[in-house]
Amino acid sequence: AALFCLCAIVLAGFLFMQVGRQFQEGIKTDPEAASEAAHAIVDYELPPGYQERMAMNFLVYSFVMIGPESPSTTTGPLIMLAQFDPMGTSQEQMEQQIRQSFEQQSGRRGMDLKLVKVEKLTIRGEEVEVTTYEGTDESGSLIRQLITSFPGKDGTAMLMVMGPAQGWDQDVIDDFITSIH
Repeated sequence: AALFCLCAIVLAGFLFMQVGRQFQEGIKTDPEAASEAAHAIVDYELPPGYQERMAMNFLVYSFVMIGPESPSTTTGPLIMLAQFDPMGTSQEQMEQQIRQSFEQQSGRRGMDLKLVKVEKLTIRGEEVEVTTYEGTDESGSLIRQLITSFPGKDGTAMLMVMGPAQGWDQDVIDDFITSIH
């Protein structure tokens, strides 16, 4: 019994180290690696003045954050692309997960968003619903969020665009969505 417990502890430690290493290797902060990760989800054209900023690849999902080239530029919206392992995950669960990840990465927690509009667009040959929300964050700033799911290269992909309403450029966002192929 003691030998069994010892083996179980060693195995658990080994698995924990493997998961930790995989987590560390899954985070990419250089634009080139983030771009590769993003284009593994879907191909697109970057909006002018934007670049891939960060990518995270975990066991069940991967996501990429795209933002203004200059880190000091905070007025433009952030774009997040994600792809989830479809095993047992509903679209609602995927949307909740991407929202939570985005809130953690952007530091915008406690948002109270209300539905503004739902429109149909074609992304990668499939008609999808694109939903726009608006509301305030915990500091009272007016925030806008656009979210949709569509067919990615390897399953269902999601797009979320989020940022201050005063820096929202719908033309840039529409051009980005149209460029997805």
